Amino acid sequence: MLGGEISASLLVVAGEASGDQLGAALVRALLVDLPKVEVYGVGGEHMRAAGVETVFDVRDLNAVGAVEVVAKIPQGLRMAYRLLREAKQRQTRVVVLIDTPGFNLSFAALAKRAGLCVVFYVSPQIWAWRQGRVKKIRRRVDHMLTLFPFEVPFYTQAGVKATYVGHPLVDRVAALPSPEQAAAQLGLDASRPTVALLPGSRSQEIHHLLPPMLGALACMQQQVKSLQAALPVAPTIDQIEIERLLADSPVSVALVPGQSLEVLRASQVALVTSGTATLEAGLVGTPMVIVYQVHALTAFLVRLLIRVPYIGLVNIVAEKRVVPEFVQDEVQPQTLATAALHYLLDAKVRADVQHELAQLHHKMGPGDGAKRAAACVAACLTEIKAEEAPVPGR
Repeated sequence: MLGGEISASLLVVAGEASGDQLGAALVRALLVDLPKVEVYGVGGEHMRAAGVETVFDVRDLNAVGAVEVVAKIPQGLRMAYRLLREAKQRQTRVVVLIDTPGFNLSFAALAKRAGLCVVFYVSPQIWAWRQGRVKKIRRRVDHMLTLFPFEVPFYTQAGVKATYVGHPLVDRVAALPSPEQAAAQLGLDASRPTVALLPGSRSQEIHHLLPPMLGALACMQQQVKSLQAALPVAPTIDQIEIERLLADSPVSVALVPGQSLEVLRASQVALVTSGTATLEAGLVGTPMVIVYQVHALTAFLVRLLIRVPYIGLVNIVAEKRVVPEFVQDEVQPQTLATAALHYLLDAKVRADVQHELAQLHHKMGPGDGAKRAAACVAACLTEIKAEEAPVPGR
């Protein structure tokens, strides 16, 4: 590696809260060895704090489900072509696309056509559904960086260069305070049982899932009078949206800016939307109930195409049903409350599932995922710079 000698620009595109955090960790690790690299693109407050110039905010790409993504196509195209103009003006040769396959896989095709080296960080879950997309990825992606070890063989067999870098949550969980300390930091009463509500990081998810979660909380409080609730507000969500939904509910919920891991650490049980948050809860060791609800047409397409028996990452990684999942019409307040109370009121059941969740650390592998991802990106930048360097004597 040429280290700090490299002066280049790097385009990074993240489309949701988890991608913003991944991007920030990657950029920080990259700039340690390559401080002269100029990083710009699509991100949120975490990436900006890491030194990224955001041409667009992460909220501009927020969409969930096939139907919802289609609705954002015109806006997405405008963003894509603006980013390509920026890349041309800044003479960018490498782009890192983080998760958000609804936008990023399409943008990868445009970036590849424009001559950029495409690094995709966080594999789309094509091993779960629509496996035929691997052919598109082979044409559009130069290097796939995966969070899970089982993803690499899938790609290598399909002719895609892939590297397992590990999941950054492993590092973040290791640094968490004790449950009592977490509760105190969040202003919660450590002597009272706590339920964490994680309805998602996108507006559609909040409107679909928070109302039944609040209904479940009301049912739970009828049996456990001292039960308190906390909701970590993702940076991609306007807190006013949540406050409006809470205004129509009889329950009280402590809203916490971000800090989802700390909220989970302070909680005895969680209601969690399917996605990265299930892994957060799993690695923290908090028993959870997974919920998933999208547009009816999106749900229909998922049922046709899905190739794995679970929707929650924590169950997919464990390769068995460790925690319950409720989808679409199953997402009813009383149903969720009954499942959550099962953990809250039965210490043996709670201990059993915590034992199962503890095995996730072995499945997820070592920490320092951001450093390994940054090393792959640095190698790509270094290789391209070496190709561009003039040959002596010519």
